[in-house]
Amino acid sequence: MKIAIISDIHGNLEALNSVINNFKIHGNMDHVVCLGDIVGYYANPVECIDIIKKRCDIIIQGNHDSAITAINFEKRIKGFNDTAASSLRWTRKQLLQEDNKDQYQFLRKLRGKKSLLINKNEFLFVHGTPDKKWEYFLFPYWNNEPLDEQKVKLDKWLDQWNLVAMGHTHWAFQYEKNNRYVINPGSVGQPRDENPNASYYIVEVSETRLKVENFRVKYEVEKTCEALKLANLDESLCSRLFLGQ
Repeated sequence: MKIAIISDIHGNLEALNSVINNFKIHGNMDHVVCLGDIVGYYANPVECIDIIKKRCDIIIQGNHDSAITAINFEKRIKGFNDTAASSLRWTRKQLLQEDNKDQYQFLRKLRGKKSLLINKNEFLFVHGTPDKKWEYFLFPYWNNEPLDEQKVKLDKWLDQWNLVAMGHTHWAFQYEKNNRYVINPGSVGQPRDENPNASYYIVEVSETRLKVENFRVKYEVEKTCEALKLANLDESLCSRLFLGQ
């Protein structure tokens, strides 16, 4: 059984289509999981929502998805930087148009976690961490090993689940203990680990073990930038895509 796990698309349609097409190289997927933040930052939120609705059978709500549909919207976005807040205002305006209200309601109804049992393996899918919905759990940038205090959390989670998949940081990583894993698939739409290629994971489940692997996919960043400029969104969001930051 194969499970594709994606996260943090952020309205980047070119990146999402490239990742979906890349699945075909690895065979049929039994499940496709999205860990949230379908929208925010880039210029194709409606199209990205439609693709996720069609292709993913497990979909988690990210903090951008939640903020856009919040009743107290302006209060919620005070926690975002100016560029993110501006793009959230733009995205909300698109989704509140009459033709797009189904997509708005879809985001609003998403939930923050989902569990799955496969071959006696217990999986948990979240956007932040199992402990906090929007917790930003990131290994130090200069080292792919967790800090000691992070290992305590990781080991605690792996006492409960065979696999925990979480997004939010836009930084791909995996931590393994006794063939149990905590993974972050990185970001489809805005990688920040100094690799500009879209990122996702595939988990293979057999009767005896789990296998996890990260894949990076090139896409036409220029097209994402063209759409961004036409929407009059902050052009700094374009330059960071070329750098993977």
